[in-house]
Amino acid sequence: MPAYKRGKKSRPSSAVDTPVHVDVAKEAEPLANFRESGINNLYAVAKPFKRTSEFMSTGRWKNLKQVIAQEQAKDWPIEFPTYWSIDAPPSLLPQKKYCDITGLPAKYTDPKTNVRYHSAEVYQIVKTLPPGSEQLYLALRNANIVLR
Repeated sequence: MPAYKRGKKSRPSSAVDTPVHVDVAKEAEPLANFRESGINNLYAVAKPFKRTSEFMSTGRWKNLKQVIAQEQAKDWPIEFPTYWSIDAPPSLLPQKKYCDITGLPAKYTDPKTNVRYHSAEVYQIVKTLPPGSEQLYLALRNANIVLR
């Protein structure tokens, strides 16, 4: 990495004042050992700092059909959740409430008709519904009350 891209390291003030002596003979020693080693091809030398093929991903993505086929080939316990057994326990969160007229998230409920609505504009529509039609909206979400 070039020196201008490296982070600036702070040194103690005494290190700045003292001259740095480099022993050229020690730096040339590894180069001489390399020449004497008889290695001609650097690609054949093991490089422990490089990632080997066993840790590298193949870069291939599997589609859902391949994942399901692979999971069905294995012997999984019956209770183990997989892609092909989508049974899930009931949610701990409360059920979301949606407007019976628009389908948007409902913040309000009409106390007289029990119809859920999203805003004041929708409430004006709920108030103008003919009698008995609110039961049709409630029947859509299986909340209608049948009086006998």
